[in-house]
Amino acid sequence: MHRGIRYLIITTYLVIFNSNATEVNLQKYENIISGVKYSLKSLELDENRQIFISLPESYKHSAHHYPVIYVMDGEFLFDLTRSMVKIRAARNYMPESIIVGIPNNTGKRIEMALELFDDKGNPFFYGNGLGQTGKYLKFFRNELIPQIEEKFRVNSHRTIIGMSPSFGPVLQAFWSEPDLFSGYIVLAAEIGKKLKSGKSIGEKLIDAISDKKRSKAGIYIGIGSRDIIKRGLKEAALYVDIPKKLKNIANPKIRYKFEIIHDEDHYGMSIPGIQHGLETIYAREVWDIDYRKMWNSPDPAQALSDRYQQLSDHYGFKIIPLEKSFNFIHNIMKTAEILYRQNKIEKLIPWLQLAIEYYPYSPAIYSQLSKAYTQAGKNSLAISTAEKAVKLAEGSEDINIYKSLLKTLAH
Repeated sequence: MHRGIRYLIITTYLVIFNSNATEVNLQKYENIISGVKYSLKSLELDENRQIFISLPESYKHSAHHYPVIYVMDGEFLFDLTRSMVKIRAARNYMPESIIVGIPNNTGKRIEMALELFDDKGNPFFYGNGLGQTGKYLKFFRNELIPQIEEKFRVNSHRTIIGMSPSFGPVLQAFWSEPDLFSGYIVLAAEIGKKLKSGKSIGEKLIDAISDKKRSKAGIYIGIGSRDIIKRGLKEAALYVDIPKKLKNIANPKIRYKFEIIHDEDHYGMSIPGIQHGLETIYAREVWDIDYRKMWNSPDPAQALSDRYQQLSDHYGFKIIPLEKSFNFIHNIMKTAEILYRQNKIEKLIPWLQLAIEYYPYSPAIYSQLSKAYTQAGKNSLAISTAEKAVKLAEGSEDINIYKSLLKTLAH
């Protein structure tokens, strides 16, 4: 990892209660790691930029290459996006992803605004001549994306999120450089205002979404209803009229959603907006993963492999099942526990052998496989597999659990 990487931390205080006192004593604190950050010297932007990174929990156990979500306004939207992706991935609504946040340098956010004009030709947003979206796309293409691809295991599926002025590079990439990203989430959108070309943002979106030559993509355009009240009925009507126009002319490979979010303001809409944007890119009807059906099938391992191959084929990059997730049975480890309790060892062993292909560095999977081998009377395999679990767990808090299993098997 980059020498300049530092931990992003959230500080939590341990609260000690004294039963004989009414006061709360804050005696010490510990750090919760939410990600890492490093500094990138950008030639395109002519400045140093901080970059925030959050890796999926499974990253250390797999050899998998993950999709990436790039988040503009990282100081505001990085933690929100990270948490939302973690929850949605944990519920099998989308793949686990690497989150990359790009916080703003002082006074630089306005550079990302598109140069927009109202119907009378008056400058909108921050005025004429400030838009430098092209510079930011060069920053992505020539510097940030290559560096992320060099440092981390990523695949070719990239999503970008921008809000208010920072949606400038998002839209510019969508209609001008469609090879740069596959998913686009535009928050606090403007679609009625005109560009320098004379076309409105809405017209440019119609052109791009109806372009049959484009590859598979997903785009979400959202605005809060309190913003729409300020913009007027003409702007509000576009969120109905544009989808109607696109209904019969849209490229079927492009999923899109235009939305006014009820009772939300300019930045408050970012919470439902990001969620709905992720749903647009990763459709719920596609992510219908029935683990109960798998573990009751004649060959659960084959059923799991087939289902995730279908998802991979649909999106054009490899998607793997969850190793584990919070209080949820629809993942590899919980299904393994169920098959073990049901004494379906003949199904469990190939299930865990497949799991190791997905997660070759997971001590928990090797440990579970060791138990399955023991149950099947394959003691030498059980011991060698338990030894592998211990080796992989070196330095972890759970090392003694795996050593205990190995000690039991060795005797």
